[in-house]
Amino acid sequence: MKRTLTLISLLLGLTTLVLPAQELDDLEYLQALDAARFFDDTVNVLSIRIVSETPDETREAALNLKFFDDESGSYARIEFASPEELAGQIFLSTPEATYFYGPDLDFPIKTSATAEVFGDAAVAQTSGIRFADSYTISERRSVVDEDGKELWEVDLAAVDFTVAFQLVTVTVDPESVRPVSAMLFAVSGIPFYEVFYSEYVERENEDVYVRTQRIENQLLAGRVTTSEVLELAVETLDAALFDPNTLGTGGDS
Repeated sequence: MKRTLTLISLLLGLTTLVLPAQELDDLEYLQALDAARFFDDTVNVLSIRIVSETPDETREAALNLKFFDDESGSYARIEFASPEELAGQIFLSTPEATYFYGPDLDFPIKTSATAEVFGDAAVAQTSGIRFADSYTISERRSVVDEDGKELWEVDLAAVDFTVAFQLVTVTVDPESVRPVSAMLFAVSGIPFYEVFYSEYVERENEDVYVRTQRIENQLLAGRVTTSEVLELAVETLDAALFDPNTLGTGGDS
C-alpha cells in the first residue's frame, strides 16, 4: 500500500511548496512519487478492467485486487473474475515469493513478479510497483520533451535481485510532481515495457491516484495493455487469504 510521510504529502499538496521538491532527499522523493500514484492506504480492495491489444486480437479481463500488510511485510492477491476461462485464477504476492493458483491445481505454483497476469500486465505492474520500497535513486536530471516542456527524469536501481524490474527510468511532471511514465528495464539495460500514467483522479477526500495506465511492449511492436481502476473499497480481510498454504485447501474463495 501507499507508504509516505504525512509531512511530504502535505508539502506536495500545497500550491506553494515550503520545501521545493528538488530539495527532497532520495527517500522522500520516492515516497512523493508513490503518494501521487497510489490511493490512500486505507483502501485494501479494488476492481480493475484490463484490455490487451495485439496486432491479432483484443481481449478484456476483470480482476479483483486485495491488499494486506502486517509486521512481515506487504501482500497482494489478484483474482480473475472474467473471462470465464480464467475465472478463479489467483496470483499471490508475499514478502517471500509470488505464487499462481488455478481451479485445476491441487496446490499453488511458485512463479515470478514478472509473470504476465493478462496481456503485458505483469504481477508487479498489476499489484503496483512501489518505488520507495524497492528502489534507490541513481540519477536525477532535467529534460525537455518534443513540445518544449521541461520534465524530470529519475533513474532508479533495484535494492536487490528479488525486485521484478531491476532498472527503471521515471519521467516526472515537475509542477505536480506526478510521474508521467516509467520505462522498465532488465538488468542488462534492455527496455521491456513503458508504462504511461494516463489518468490521475481525485477522490472526495482529496486523495489522488492513477486510475488509468497504459503499458507499451518495447520488444513486440503493436502490443498495448491498458488497465483501469473501476472501484475502490475498504473491507475487513482475513489474513488466510494471503497465505499460499490455504490455496487449494478451501481457503482460496
